[in-house]
Amino acid sequence: MFEQSRQQLQGQEIIVLGLYKPWTYHKETGGDGSNYPEHSGKILDLKQARAPGINYFYNYMQPKLKSPDALAVVPSHDPEKGPGGLHQLAGRLANGCQVYDSSAALVRHTKIEKLAAGGDRSINVHLNSIHIPNPELVAGRKVLLIDDVMTSGNSLLACRQILMDAGAEAVKCVALGRTGY
Repeated sequence: MFEQSRQQLQGQEIIVLGLYKPWTYHKETGGDGSNYPEHSGKILDLKQARAPGINYFYNYMQPKLKSPDALAVVPSHDPEKGPGGLHQLAGRLANGCQVYDSSAALVRHTKIEKLAAGGDRSINVHLNSIHIPNPELVAGRKVLLIDDVMTSGNSLLACRQILMDAGAEAVKCVALGRTGY
């Protein structure tokens, strides 16, 4: 079901739960709905806040969460979008694991170009567009930071740095999928 791996980026470990094949790439290479990878489909469900995706990742992650005090998520590229499926997953996991729901801690205050559409993936883009208005949501806590899809890993690394600067005791990073073909 999952191809969990641990990857190192700039000295930071990121746990990746599986590969993500973008739907457009899948179609361009002759694929259709009958042969789209299940894991990628569940990520798309989660992105659209649909129950099958949220349930899929909750059922996998919930029994494995052992040490965080809080859960946070990488915010969307667009602050107008508001909380989505990733926030719902984090809230459900926090409730099911009896940890603090810090999914609203990281806030994107400036819209950036959507990364999947070719937006700038540099760490500075994220550092300059995300902040934590209420550091008490993470201060002194061991935080599990969740992102839906990782390509470069820079959004996770930037959010990790922001959380640490806000006083988090430790931050572990998890990507539900890593772009791969």
